[in-house]
Amino acid sequence: MTSPGRSREELELRGEGGALRLVVPSRYRGVRMAAGAEALLSKAGPIMKGAGMIVDLRGEGWSVSDIISVVEEIISPAEAEVIAWRAEEPETASWMKRAGFAMNSPGERREPCCGVYEEAVRSLMVQESLRSGKKIEHDGDVIVLGNLNDGAEIIAGGSVVVLGRLRGLAHAGLDREDDVVIVAGQYEATQVRIGGKISYIDETCSWWGKPVSMRVVKGSIAVKEIKG
Repeated sequence: MTSPGRSREELELRGEGGALRLVVPSRYRGVRMAAGAEALLSKAGPIMKGAGMIVDLRGEGWSVSDIISVVEEIISPAEAEVIAWRAEEPETASWMKRAGFAMNSPGERREPCCGVYEEAVRSLMVQESLRSGKKIEHDGDVIVLGNLNDGAEIIAGGSVVVLGRLRGLAHAGLDREDDVVIVAGQYEATQVRIGGKISYIDETCSWWGKPVSMRVVKGSIAVKEIKG
């Protein structure tokens, strides 16, 4: 846990309401993550087990692979659950929000299009690829740290983010179309759904097999290639 005078350049674990906040400075991006994670887990692993975590990314230059490293090196070994993300750098916070990461903290409220306030719903982090026949339903955002294979299905009340290959059926925004996205690290699906909208796609499109984001714009599903 945090002690007085500790440097903001170190991994820290803090209490925040009914959750824990994990502060991860940018200097731990890359090869330093494993060593830092080992030291943190040796001290705080029992406290983190099964806990809801707010992951607070400090500093600049965070990428998708860096975030995956946080999950693989710290969250998964601790058997914890990410319930929200924060990012100190505005650019990082912006792309994470566009990509569908839950940036609301527990207890914070957000206003949907109808003007009725609702509590932020926890994101579901799936730390494996989904095989044919597997179906996941979740009221909030769903983030898959792997592939959504042909014959697998995700139905989400919020956004769907597949960091690997998206070949199965992704249905985002089950009850709404505003402010939700589908993001794929490699898009290869013949159908996608957002709210009540359905788009049929084939291999002839220019962005087939590429990283894309999708959202509803003026009543239709619009696709944007994500370029690094």
